[in-house]
Amino acid sequence: MLEKGVQFGQGTLNAWDESRWLVLASLGLAVDSPIDVEQQPLSADQASRVRAAIERRIHERIPTAYLTGEAWLKGYSFIVDPRVIIPRSFLAELLVDRLRPYWPHPTAPLRILDMCTGCGCLAIIAADVFRQAQVTAVDLSSPALEVARLNIQRYELGKRITLVQSDTFQNLDPKVHGPYDLIISNPPYVPERKAAELPPEFKAEPRSALIAADRGMSVVRKILFQAREFLSPRGLIFIEIGHERRAADALMRHEFPGCKPHWIRTSEQFDNVFLITPNPHP
Repeated sequence: MLEKGVQFGQGTLNAWDESRWLVLASLGLAVDSPIDVEQQPLSADQASRVRAAIERRIHERIPTAYLTGEAWLKGYSFIVDPRVIIPRSFLAELLVDRLRPYWPHPTAPLRILDMCTGCGCLAIIAADVFRQAQVTAVDLSSPALEVARLNIQRYELGKRITLVQSDTFQNLDPKVHGPYDLIISNPPYVPERKAAELPPEFKAEPRSALIAADRGMSVVRKILFQAREFLSPRGLIFIEIGHERRAADALMRHEFPGCKPHWIRTSEQFDNVFLITPNPHP
């Protein structure tokens, strides 16, 4: 795979993990199958299926998650297809760790907003971790929300997760939705100037889930501008911006000078996620 220029980062970070995932899925085996499964002989039909999947991955540069129809994030499985971006978010680590040490309150968040939910992965993890919480999952894309609905049904969380189609807060009403103790968002943040440089695997994902105007900060700006209306007094906001910290810092310095971001360090990253407390407004 490496020799063919295949790119990773959509669920795996190396050729071995990617190959194992693709082979096991092609055979109808669980991705967490024991290591000795690799010693099992293949029938001619099985070998043909594996070969076809690998050839599509290499020559057509289709992401493995789209070939298998499934992606994993922190042990959670999600249905995915080209209607949604493939789950990958450092926010998931914060959620499974119950936001420690950043959540300062003795009681867990009871109302959570997942902005730009995509396939619903972060909303589902949040609802599973915080069992008493009600979660609102928002996305502009109706096709993405169709996939999110499938995942929510899969986890039987329909009574606790509400889907809303909206351009950030446009279709939300602070008198109806919220106030939220926690707002999380992994929005589109790749600057338009970088769009042409993306590998084919990433160009296969919905462009609107990746690319944003204004140095990648157009959606982040919308979120920061309106979030204050929807936050509870103890509310926190976590936003993921990939490798665009310089643009995010410039945005907040010039347009939200009262907003002091705290950049989060996790076991997997630094400078990709920031935390802000209430009143993210000039």
